[in-house]
Amino acid sequence: MILITGGTGFIGHYIVNELLEAGHELRLLVRNPEGRKFPWQSMVEIVEGDVLDLYSLERAMEGVDYVIHAAAMVSFSKPQRRQMKEINVGGTANVVNVALEKGIKKLVHLSSSSATGRAGKGEWVDEESKWQDKEKHHNYGRSKRAAEMEVYRGLAEGLPAVILNPVMVLGPGDWTENTSRIFATLYKGLPFYNRGVSGYVAARDVARALRLALESDFEKGERFILSAANLSQKEFFGKVAKSLGKKPPGILFPPFLLQPLGWASEMLAYLRGRTALITRETLRSSHQQTFYHGEKAHQLGLSYTPIDEVIEETGKAFLGRGEDRE
Repeated sequence: MILITGGTGFIGHYIVNELLEAGHELRLLVRNPEGRKFPWQSMVEIVEGDVLDLYSLERAMEGVDYVIHAAAMVSFSKPQRRQMKEINVGGTANVVNVALEKGIKKLVHLSSSSATGRAGKGEWVDEESKWQDKEKHHNYGRSKRAAEMEVYRGLAEGLPAVILNPVMVLGPGDWTENTSRIFATLYKGLPFYNRGVSGYVAARDVARALRLALESDFEKGERFILSAANLSQKEFFGKVAKSLGKKPPGILFPPFLLQPLGWASEMLAYLRGRTALITRETLRSSHQQTFYHGEKAHQLGLSYTPIDEVIEETGKAFLGRGEDRE
């Protein structure tokens, strides 16, 4: 029996499908499941609960052998920092504590490339890159790093665990959220790009890596960065635009305008009582040039799907939604 937290999220849907196809028995911790429908609802056991509710976690882990912890909050909005820290750090601490109490055989923790160290100019980030607090990490990355520290604490107390750090994750999903929103944005038209570089990986490859890590002999806190390819934002936007039959962005956004734009977006959202979609953190992060090594994941038996193929498939899925794609 495998318990999954975050199984109804973007990556969570891929995890559930991957594990069901492999024949595993699943239990999902779900907030407010009443009235919600999932395509695999009849094939899994659903337990109502929350990672911030210890009682529900204890109930959910009863009789469980393994735990995949994928529940997290992703936000780059200043007003949501405290809530994000509670969920990402406090929630992970709760999962670790209950897993220790219940004698779970292995925890597979879905972290983020944001929680890895940084590399010098001309160098690549790998599993050995050191985290430095003095570096300009955004608050989401800091929360995921602190969550990893809870996993390492669990390791020190005897909990077998593996940590996976995916880069930008691509695949069909909710077109208003996550990286899927990029396809909707470029479909409507976007003239600008910036100088950023990042790694990209297919959502289904992340799910496969989680299953392989679960089934592997790795259990001593090994970390695996999941990255199939590194692309500049200009290259990535160009490939996405092509998959949608749209004109690629052709104007380099002036770097000196990034922070003023983020500040203006945050202030406008504040005045309207909304959450800003564009913030100083998101703009600063998108401007960074970070290259990731993802080769260690081959030790799990993972073969990456070519990113061009992932982008093309995701573009077709977006176009296939017809009127819903707006």
